[in-house]
Amino acid sequence: MEHAYVHFLHLLSGHPEWMLTVVFLAAFLEAVAVIGTFIPGSTAMFLAGALAGTGSLSLGWVFAWAIVGAIAGDGMSFWIGSRYQQRIVRLWPFSRHPEVLEAGYRFFDRHGAKSVVLARFIGPLRAIVPVVAGMLHMTPARFYAMNVLSALLWAPAHILPGVVFGASVLLAGAVSFRLVVIIALLAGILWLSFRAAAFLLSHANAWSSAAGRHLGSWACRHPGPLGRLARKMLDPAQPDASSVVVTSLFVLACGALFFGVLEDVVSGDPLTRVDLSVYHFLQSVRTPWGDTVLAGLATLGSVATLTALVVTVAVWMLWERRWRAIGYWLAAVVFSQLLIFAMQFAMHRAPPDQLMSGSYVFPSDHVAAAVVVYGFLAFLLARRVGMVESLLVAAASMAVVIVVALAGLYFGRFWVSDAIGGAALAYVWVAIVALTAMLRHPQTPPQRRFMPAVVLVVILASVGVQLRMRPPAPPPDRAPRPQPVLITQSQWTASVWERLPCYRSDMGGDRKEPLTLQWASSIDSIKGHLRAQGWVEGTDLSARSLLSLASPNVAAVSLPVLPKLNDGVPSALVFMRPGDTRDERDVLRFWPSGYAVENGTSATPLWVGAFVRERLSRPSWPLNILRVEKRAASFQARDAADAGLGAALVATVSCHGVPVALLASPVE
Repeated sequence: MEHAYVHFLHLLSGHPEWMLTVVFLAAFLEAVAVIGTFIPGSTAMFLAGALAGTGSLSLGWVFAWAIVGAIAGDGMSFWIGSRYQQRIVRLWPFSRHPEVLEAGYRFFDRHGAKSVVLARFIGPLRAIVPVVAGMLHMTPARFYAMNVLSALLWAPAHILPGVVFGASVLLAGAVSFRLVVIIALLAGILWLSFRAAAFLLSHANAWSSAAGRHLGSWACRHPGPLGRLARKMLDPAQPDASSVVVTSLFVLACGALFFGVLEDVVSGDPLTRVDLSVYHFLQSVRTPWGDTVLAGLATLGSVATLTALVVTVAVWMLWERRWRAIGYWLAAVVFSQLLIFAMQFAMHRAPPDQLMSGSYVFPSDHVAAAVVVYGFLAFLLARRVGMVESLLVAAASMAVVIVVALAGLYFGRFWVSDAIGGAALAYVWVAIVALTAMLRHPQTPPQRRFMPAVVLVVILASVGVQLRMRPPAPPPDRAPRPQPVLITQSQWTASVWERLPCYRSDMGGDRKEPLTLQWASSIDSIKGHLRAQGWVEGTDLSARSLLSLASPNVAAVSLPVLPKLNDGVPSALVFMRPGDTRDERDVLRFWPSGYAVENGTSATPLWVGAFVRERLSRPSWPLNILRVEKRAASFQARDAADAGLGAALVATVSCHGVPVALLASPVE
């Protein structure tokens, strides 16, 4: 996986004109009438930004070609509208889908010239509004003023997130590829949540219309109680008729998914084998930093956060005097948990983490609680805000649920099938409660556009208080590390050194920089010797040091020294010193070896270390990237005495061709 990723970046970085051409064409075609509906321009912009963030592309050129392409695409659509005007309505696809142009007319009529800027960020209208502007004889000077402004806003909004992602991947990859996997998972969750919400909202009307036709035909043939209920659902006088139909279909789909998962769990079908594969994969990418991040994100689904949201919604409904909505809300929370607890005791399925003995996990009550609270909250908010806000609310709700589920899977609290089963069952219950609320109160509730902001503040305050009172810590699901193995110095120099790795390993034994140092000494002694020789401890990671990564004129020694993992263990010591030039620095990292060398009545830990020379490169300002010089990465054993380590050279050995210096600090 890592090699494929590096090869892909190398391929595009070797031919930057390809990606810049893709950027221009994506920005241009996405804004052209009709064609823009099928072009994933936003995805191309994000990818180009990610490549710029890794230094493979020039950020300035990416911005330039995206802006030029966007301006040219909207200009083409405007020319088409001005040139063909009323003939456009007779051309495909507008002849078969006149509602597309009607939506553009309504949007332009409502916002005027500003619609050219606003539509740039709304997928279905992006390529239609410029056509409408041309058909309605908007002056070219006014149109191009709005067109240029929209492109200047649109390009950074779609490229900069990719830059942040690419830089994060670059920094994470320098530490450990395990972190790349975690970042990719979180970024994928956000992207998929937004795309899924956009897809569902954009197709909801079409699905409800098709389902309404079939349901209406069925209702005419069945005059009984179910037929009357169906006709009530399809009553055009009911404001939420289409939402009722879509929600009913959602109930059926989630119900089918739950019973399918239940059958697989009971019969031990392939889904349970997927459970094991996902669990082992997530355990293989675990890192102390990943533990901290996901433990923090898990507070989004903690009892304290969910309780704060329940109370907030209850107060909100009291303020609106919607007494039944409070009942629906509390019933959704309480009944779903009781039902799931009953099913857990019936199934008796144990979690992956053996330390959680005595608990049952199918279906997952943790995921179900998050679904019920965030799902019903999204339903309440979506009915009281506009279309764009509804999309953001739905995407945020799905993202939070998936992140909470991922944290539980990561720490071994439940299996994948438990999370899917709990989510499906909870979504069935949420949909039923929402359906009941719409049937009992069909009138559209009052607009509350400020409520998403209020809910966000409640969530952030709750999470912030929890993190401040009790910093995130992973559950104790890892066995304590064994005590170091005691050896003598003669055993170390004779044979034990061969048992230690020659290279730093990451993700299953990939060969990283060579481990050319083995040093028997206490950690305080190593620090003292290195400081006395002019080495300084690596800059701590902080907001200030990370901002230096974007400084236009920074020395290599001013940038943070990233800790790295060796077989999942972070470096315990990190030191650096200036190199021969301002753009160079030498870096030393040490990891525990699992051995300790006896010295009479005491024993000193044995450390393995890697020496690298890093050079600053600025392929895409304002990003400063430090790259390891492969030719200078090997620390020759004969240089141990005069390289400023302040240690005695015990022996010189060769580990599969890698020169290794065995060092020992003088006994104090």
